[in-house]
Amino acid sequence: MRTALLAASLALAASSALAQASAANGERIAQRACGGCHAVRGTKSPLADAPPFARLHERYRKGGLDALLDEGMLAPPLPPEEGSPRTHPRMPMAKFDDDQRADLKAYLKSLEPKR
Repeated sequence: MRTALLAASLALAASSALAQASAANGERIAQRACGGCHAVRGTKSPLADAPPFARLHERYRKGGLDALLDEGMLAPPLPPEEGSPRTHPRMPMAKFDDDQRADLKAYLKSLEPKR
């Protein structure tokens, strides 16, 4: 019973963060944490082979943003019970709280073409 309540509380907190996510805050987070390599605005990244965020949506299918970010780009909210988290081969892993993750996702989703 307690486990179910805890899981429900965590899901509610995460959905609350997503509902209140701010693309503007996400852009500021992206500029601060990612802008040294990726173009946060525009199409030319400081690191030539780092995809500009405006074209990042081309690297994942619709609804696949979480999977892309979980490929070692963002540290998991909780460490895995066994082993190490997956890491991206050329990128440092960024650690954000739930609100920052939601804001970053809102920003990246705002760059996706309207379908």
